[in-house]
Amino acid sequence: MSHSIFVEQLTPDGEVLHRSKVTHLPITIGRAYDNDIILDDPHTAAHHAQIELNQLDELIIADLGSYNGITYANTRENFFVVGGDNIYRLGHTRLRIRTADYKVTAEVTDLTNHRWEGMFPALTGLLLLLVTGLLSTWLPDLNQGTLSKYLLELVSVFGFAIGWSGIWALFGKLFTGHARFGRHLFIASAGLAFLELWEHLSGLTAYAFSWESLQTFSVHPIIFICAIVLYFHFLTAGNKRPHRLKIYLAAIAILGSVITMTKEYQASNHLSDELYMSRIYPPSVRLSRDHSLEEFIADMQELKEKVDGERKDNPEKDSTEKDNKDAAEPEAPTDNPEQPEQQN
Repeated sequence: MSHSIFVEQLTPDGEVLHRSKVTHLPITIGRAYDNDIILDDPHTAAHHAQIELNQLDELIIADLGSYNGITYANTRENFFVVGGDNIYRLGHTRLRIRTADYKVTAEVTDLTNHRWEGMFPALTGLLLLLVTGLLSTWLPDLNQGTLSKYLLELVSVFGFAIGWSGIWALFGKLFTGHARFGRHLFIASAGLAFLELWEHLSGLTAYAFSWESLQTFSVHPIIFICAIVLYFHFLTAGNKRPHRLKIYLAAIAILGSVITMTKEYQASNHLSDELYMSRIYPPSVRLSRDHSLEEFIADMQELKEKVDGERKDNPEKDSTEKDNKDAAEPEAPTDNPEQPEQQN
């Protein structure tokens, strides 16, 4: 044999757990200690499989009469011709077999941006937290609150962001060996700042252009913003499957929105989390046209016809509601209450 053979044991996600180099044929695989590749898998036989050359000088992996056999692409056979990208399952063990002349893919561009580490992103995140905390307190403050009120808001925001970032940094340290606390703090701070910005811009835009859905469905954008923040946290913590991660988080966000709308519909027969626009801004902010009195009366007439139609379709419901209302009202006192009988 002119080339070395590499037998790789893989995780379910395709990551290499162990790589063995063998320079002779045949190569025996199993749990017994006289094998060239020793497996620590109770679902494999003592002598499970063998890698060798067939009569056509092709490299094959053949079963040695094991109970669970060899499976590739959900198909079990006595032997398979080896391919460099094929993954074979022996019991619960996944193997990939490659020769030294296997052509690897080109290197992947490093987009990690290692300069964005340490104190610089952490200080940037703290600055974002400071601005966000002060603005979120100052904008609704009509009575010129005291300094303690602003300090309490800053302490709560800083405490949440630092604690949240610390959890992600510990998670990254345990699984990848890199904490990257500064970058996690920046991601959390940017997420909080964007949530605060969206809260004010959505209300202002909804009022200016009469786009009520921006306020009545305000929870759903927040769910997707949180999903985006989690995506960057997972990437920083060392996730190596970004495309799969996007699908998972998008599915979770959609499921969260559906659950939210279902709960709101059960509670109020409306899909929106608010029935009307709850934030009112100065009239000078409005950019949409004003509605005339005739349009208002026409809308009221349309609503009246709708209510009258529902009463005609469900007269029992209307009478039941009226009876419940009458039963709930207390009886009015009479003008001539009975006087107690005087004893002679």
